[in-house]
Amino acid sequence: MSSQHPTYTREQLAKYISFTFGCPPDQGMTKLVELEALVQKDPLKALTMLQQRQLAAVPFSNVVLHYSQHRTISLDPDYLFHKLIERGLGGYCLENTGLLAIVIRSLGYQFYTTAGRVSKSYDSPTRAGQFHGWGHMILVVTLNSNKYIVDVGFGPNGPTRPLLLEEDKPVTSFAPAQMRLIKDNISPNVDRSQRLWIYQTKPKPESDWRDAYCFYEVEFLPQDYEILNFWTSQHPTSTFKQKFICTKFLLNETEDDIIGTLALTGVDMKQNINGNLEKIATLNSEADRVSALGKWFNVHLHPMEVRGIKGGVAEIQTSI
Repeated sequence: MSSQHPTYTREQLAKYISFTFGCPPDQGMTKLVELEALVQKDPLKALTMLQQRQLAAVPFSNVVLHYSQHRTISLDPDYLFHKLIERGLGGYCLENTGLLAIVIRSLGYQFYTTAGRVSKSYDSPTRAGQFHGWGHMILVVTLNSNKYIVDVGFGPNGPTRPLLLEEDKPVTSFAPAQMRLIKDNISPNVDRSQRLWIYQTKPKPESDWRDAYCFYEVEFLPQDYEILNFWTSQHPTSTFKQKFICTKFLLNETEDDIIGTLALTGVDMKQNINGNLEKIATLNSEADRVSALGKWFNVHLHPMEVRGIKGGVAEIQTSI
């Protein structure tokens, strides 16, 4: 397959399934065969399962931008597989959604990728209605003539299932949180006739909707994401360069559905289960945070990687 449209081998897919579904390595190929049958029978159910399993297994994180000697991000398909599946280090949107894109292409899904602009309301509530430049990746998947967006790289506020590309049809993200798509222009537009999709969320039914990101139905190519990736991973004002982030979704194995999130931002560890937000730990040292990454996120760093944060902006400072 062309490097523009890479795929993974069956052995890699079996490893991916074993990691994301939490089954023994020797059962990965059997599970893959079962999944392939489900893709043919009920592609939406299979896609939902893949999305939710990855959300719960692969952290949304910028670990490598702080805990490494190189502090760089590669979008090479095999490097993504090694980093996210074989090492389990997690990644940000271009990595996590990029990985899922290769997986579902390998399974026969028809889709294209597009880029999004993230709302500045995440920087400050006073900046609601404003958006950053292109910096996010979304998959637009076609199933039975219907288009869905799929996203595994927006942290705790991201979609938890394929979201039908239609206006103002709220669905549950994880109870009681909701998500929807609307179509509108944004304040910087000079041409007010231009309308784009805006993905919105709210933590509970009575809350106001909040813009998360916006996007057009325009296909972006791998070389476009190389440009996005360079700015997002290297520009000094990028949030991912300034702050340490590691989050993942929590899956109810019995009901096979997302029930909440776990988030480590800076030094604070918080858990949100069905809208019940609880601070479960404050990390007072680098040793605490490295230990928490292993305990809560299954992220295990090598000593050389641990030393990589020394002198960085996200290092936890301890008094002597």
